[in-house]
Amino acid sequence: MKKLFIAVMTLFMSISANAFEFDGIDLNGNVADVTKQVSAKGYAFDQERNALKGNCQGTEIYLTFNYVDVTESGKIGQLVVDIPMAEADALEVISKTFNVIYHQIGKCDKGICYSVSADGTTVTVSKISGGVRLTYNTSYYKK
Repeated sequence: MKKLFIAVMTLFMSISANAFEFDGIDLNGNVADVTKQVSAKGYAFDQERNALKGNCQGTEIYLTFNYVDVTESGKIGQLVVDIPMAEADALEVISKTFNVIYHQIGKCDKGICYSVSADGTTVTVSKISGGVRLTYNTSYYKK
């Protein structure tokens, strides 16, 4: 449990250092630049999961980007991070961590919502089969 908490904390600290930066990549950039930078970090397409598979701060994760539902063409609307976790209480551990890092907006349809930036960026933490999903909605996201 302690290893899980430390791994999750490290991941969140890397994400929360800048609401629009993920693993050192500025998510405010245009789609082509972000895609090149993600590829350069070693993330590779995983056909089985239809996502980019990579290692962030020692934790294997899967990334998907929503480039379609955006208010400004060429920007990223959402970043979805799937974290495989076998622990039954993974969602609770992550939620407790996020309660320290971010301001909880409340429960939403798909999980627990947090405000992560003054510009309107939010994250929804939800349980998925075999892990936890973080869905970052940027200020460019069109609901």
